[in-house]
Amino acid sequence: MRPRTCTALLAATLLAPATVLSACGGSEPAPNVPAASALQPCAKVPDLPSARCGTVEVPLDRANPSAGTTTVAFALVPRRDTAAPSAGTLAFNPGGPGDPTIANAAQTAKMFAPLLDHRDLLLIDPRGTGRSDALHCPTDDHPRLRDVFATPAQAFQAIGQCGRELGPRAANYGTTEVADDIDAVRAELGVDRLDLWGNSYGTYLMPVYAARHPEHVRSMVLSGAYPIDFDPWGRDRAAATRRAIGLICARTHGCHGDEVLRDVAALATRLRHHPVRFNVAVDTRQFRARLDENAVAALAYSGGSPYGLAQLPAVAASGSAGDLAPLRRIVETKLRTEAYGVTHPAPRADSLPQAFATECHDFPRAFSLADPPAARRAAYDKARASLDQRAFAPFSASAWTSAGFEAGATCIAWPDVPSAAAPIEPGTAMPDVPVLVISGDLDANTPSSAGRQVASRFAHATFAEIPNVGHVPTDASPCALKLGLRFVATTAADANACAGTGAPPPVAPTAPVRAADLALVEAPSATPAERRTLAVIVATASDLQQQAAMLQGYRTASGLRGGRYVRAAKGVRLAAVRVVRDAILSGTLVPTDRRMTGTVRLSGAGVVHGTLRVVLTATGASRAVGTLDGRRVSLTFRVGG
Repeated sequence: MRPRTCTALLAATLLAPATVLSACGGSEPAPNVPAASALQPCAKVPDLPSARCGTVEVPLDRANPSAGTTTVAFALVPRRDTAAPSAGTLAFNPGGPGDPTIANAAQTAKMFAPLLDHRDLLLIDPRGTGRSDALHCPTDDHPRLRDVFATPAQAFQAIGQCGRELGPRAANYGTTEVADDIDAVRAELGVDRLDLWGNSYGTYLMPVYAARHPEHVRSMVLSGAYPIDFDPWGRDRAAATRRAIGLICARTHGCHGDEVLRDVAALATRLRHHPVRFNVAVDTRQFRARLDENAVAALAYSGGSPYGLAQLPAVAASGSAGDLAPLRRIVETKLRTEAYGVTHPAPRADSLPQAFATECHDFPRAFSLADPPAARRAAYDKARASLDQRAFAPFSASAWTSAGFEAGATCIAWPDVPSAAAPIEPGTAMPDVPVLVISGDLDANTPSSAGRQVASRFAHATFAEIPNVGHVPTDASPCALKLGLRFVATTAADANACAGTGAPPPVAPTAPVRAADLALVEAPSATPAERRTLAVIVATASDLQQQAAMLQGYRTASGLRGGRYVRAAKGVRLAAVRVVRDAILSGTLVPTDRRMTGTVRLSGAGVVHGTLRVVLTATGASRAVGTLDGRRVSLTFRVGG
């Protein structure tokens, strides 16, 4: 029985929005609000005992009730101060598409903690993800190693196969359906208006909700935003990449933007015409991979992470000079990491089938799904060829559109299922509500130009560009997060509040090719040749540290320019490791938290031959004792000297 009195009503409800409080003297009638007993403690949501979970059954296809229903799950984190009326309900979406929300409830509640004294937090798993009848494809549930090394064309075929496995159901996972599901949860809980917060794809979803249910929106924060009609060719992303390179170089003084772009163009052109094939070891198997222009474009894009861009100047400088080892290391590490996820599968929180169903339903494309595959490809290639190729510089259009962002050719093999042209028709009026759009000025995924375009759709929007961060600034910048939190509380924001904050990622140094290219360590009693030899040992130890994750997962890893690191019972065995071309190290190194010890044997034209027992420390004095060129030595030096 629902409580009748004002006091009992407030005590029994998890939410106390204005519409509920109106029953205790407000001017609005109270809707049907579920009592606390209607929700249950959330299973498998650790570290958040206050969360309560529930579900709603919604039509799979609201235009066709006979198609059945699907379950949408949600979690409610009630405000800490339940003695006072709720200041509002914040609905959050983390992005995706394909990403659930409830699985990360504890981390999300921590992020929004400053608001949760007086506000309630609503987390909804979009249909097809997490606890909301997650979509599965056999091809996705049982990935194969060869899928990791597939070409883009092969990957697109696998996406199409997943769509065929989903069948007609694939048509029911568009953004409008997810937006209407949010409103079904809102109605179930009796909340009048929501504060909406979307990250990444959430910035696509939340405006769709606002357009369809404007009367139920109080405010919106959109972090890492892009518009509904975004450019499927990523030309704005290419421009953002060029800008971000210039900003990083100027702020770090570690490179020159124009020079980096010239080096990238030279490397991209070389690999476009002469790609390089190499083997990647996955346990006992070998797979063929290649260094090509697409690999350089993928590094530049990096999903909007500025750290990939910070590696680019050194990789491009090396590559344009003919040294491909640094690029190979990056590509090999990425492939081995993905392969480890296949050979050691863990329960997945996200749903790639739901992601593809959403993207192929909603996102802009240059071909019609009604056409046969060959006609789709022809239309796509013709449309891309008609574009101004300079917009993709320093890459070709083919490489940039294969860099890893959505749209493009992603859905070229998707089955012809009914789909909308766009979740919001052009010219659709957006509600006049306070909106804060936050972009990172180093973001090549959802660039600032896209954020400004989103902000322009709203009459009362504030656009804030956050320096020195990439995709989803509120995840990377404490100032950006604070700005968003303050906006939810006050619906006002200072667009310049974060000016001058943060620091750009450090530009990686160019990898030395020969021992003579290394900076000599500080060793007062050593000869120049001995100092160069010590520098090779230090560089090898650093290279070993960079391969720690590979050694943990596979027990073996490649040296930058040859040889292998092999995890042993104690320490790591060096099997003819080369970090520069003219020096070879063998022996054993034992890494610990604060130092690295071991015995190494040195050979090659770039070093003094011999055997040394070394103790390397990041701070303080390091030591090397042994024989070099037949002479006993005892050397003290500084690793950072």
